[in-house]
Amino acid sequence: EAARYLGDEHGYKIPAELIACAPVDLFLFASEKRGRRRDRFYACLLLKVMHIVHHIEARELRFRSPLSDAQLAGLLVEKVDAFADTLRAEGFPLVHYVGGEKSATSLLTKLLVKKAHHAATIHDRVRFRFVVERPLDLVTLMAKMTAGLFPYNYVAPGQTVNLLVNFTALMESHETFRKHAADLQLELGHEEQSLRHVNEFSGPTYRVVSFIVDMPLRLRDDILARIDDGAGLGRVIFGLAEFQLVDRATDEENERGENRHDRYRARQLMKVRDRLERGMRGGRED
Repeated sequence: EAARYLGDEHGYKIPAELIACAPVDLFLFASEKRGRRRDRFYACLLLKVMHIVHHIEARELRFRSPLSDAQLAGLLVEKVDAFADTLRAEGFPLVHYVGGEKSATSLLTKLLVKKAHHAATIHDRVRFRFVVERPLDLVTLMAKMTAGLFPYNYVAPGQTVNLLVNFTALMESHETFRKHAADLQLELGHEEQSLRHVNEFSGPTYRVVSFIVDMPLRLRDDILARIDDGAGLGRVIFGLAEFQLVDRATDEENERGENRHDRYRARQLMKVRDRLERGMRGGRED
């Protein structure tokens, strides 16, 4: 599909050996471990378009599947639960883990409080929270996540909050990291300049690392068997989920004073009531 698109729409002449090779071998061509220099260019073209084709097919498969949102949430929880169990079995310092689907009440409040109140804008219908022992464990956890849970390129752009890990300080404080600084695509300091803050209802000192992931999910045979006209679409679909990461000390601080969840909830509900009652202001009293 990718080769056909590149040829028909853009006139690229993809080398025959790239079309005939195993898909995983394209990474060898792209990194110049195999083939000629020009093969790198075409291998990268193919991989980019293949990535998009995969997403399109996965979305179509999700549309045709008999899964409800609740069942999709169950698949997400099942996958992340297994990952958390693996962490514990390896002795990773995971202090606390919890995950699941938000309640209908929470979703209703979230939509009412947003200016763009459309259900498609809810990225955190399913949320997972990991509490680790030390701040440095956050970096290790993120590395393990991208190696064993989801590819890093499926993290949704523009949806990340990072108030705990200073990337520049991390790079400069470790010799192993410092020697790779020159290989970065962007200058050190760019991460800190582009960070977003947590939402308006959080407490003044609330800190967390959170991000949204378009999680790939491999459908079981019994689910595939119930899908009409699913041939050729593969067996992978995607489900959005939010991940919250925090260390133990920060987690305890986040539960004090104005940072507490009940205070957060109260500020949300106050905003909702303000929106609901806005039309009553200035009305006549009979």
